[in-house]
Amino acid sequence: MDLQRLMAAQDFQSLDELRAFMTQILGKQVPSFPEEALNVSEQAEDLVLEAYELPAAKAKAKVNKALKLDPDCIHAYEFLGSQEKNAEKAIPFFEKGIAIGRKKFGGEYLKIHKGSFWGFYETRPFMRCMQNYADCLYTIGKVKESVAILEEMIELNSNDNQGIRDQLLLFLIKLGENDKFVKYAQMFKKDSLAFPLFNRALFAFKTEGDSKNAVKQLLKAHGSNKHVVKRILSNKPITHMPEYYSIGDENEADYVAQQSQIIWKETEGAIEWLKKHT
Repeated sequence: MDLQRLMAAQDFQSLDELRAFMTQILGKQVPSFPEEALNVSEQAEDLVLEAYELPAAKAKAKVNKALKLDPDCIHAYEFLGSQEKNAEKAIPFFEKGIAIGRKKFGGEYLKIHKGSFWGFYETRPFMRCMQNYADCLYTIGKVKESVAILEEMIELNSNDNQGIRDQLLLFLIKLGENDKFVKYAQMFKKDSLAFPLFNRALFAFKTEGDSKNAVKQLLKAHGSNKHVVKRILSNKPITHMPEYYSIGDENEADYVAQQSQIIWKETEGAIEWLKKHT
């Protein structure tokens, strides 16, 4: 946070000046900004960051204090939404954060920065609100609405640093939006982890049946992580979401299955097809 503020305080006239500055501070402790040097928005942001280290009740009090300083603090609404275990209760907070973000980052800002929103610190709480909102919409059965948010996120940040494209492609399979699936699959055709590979296999089966291409896609996916099929075929719902995973390990399989198990099972014939070829 202090690094972002330090960078913003500079007046770089060229890329060479930026590089020289970064070289100069490399390995050094970034100086903290005293509270009196911060504007109300920055003070509110700091209060929200402090809230993450506190018990729930104290954290909410801290965030409410932040909102009194800056009612448009998107990070505060992201925090409040993330504290709700019920999707319907969380949605209003994320909607508020998104509404503020669309107003704040629209117009000329959008024209300049569209396609690279994740590259700027100030837009990240907005993008995280969108991701959480899309998750909540899917949870309550509003799949089309979730897809619309995910597509907007890709437009705002074409590199998809948040990794929402796997969910987007999976939901497009569920909705039967074949043209859109092809569009985004082509956009991210270099993806080679288990999740996108199993998405491609499921799409191929749903659109082609038990074709040579579908089987080829399935075997390629299965080869990327041999634990995934077992997880998908399990009668137990995958409720555990691992904090991290490595390529090909069981945590990755849990992540893929937790996201996609239901859609595989509701796709007619897909489970039998998995058993047949793996």
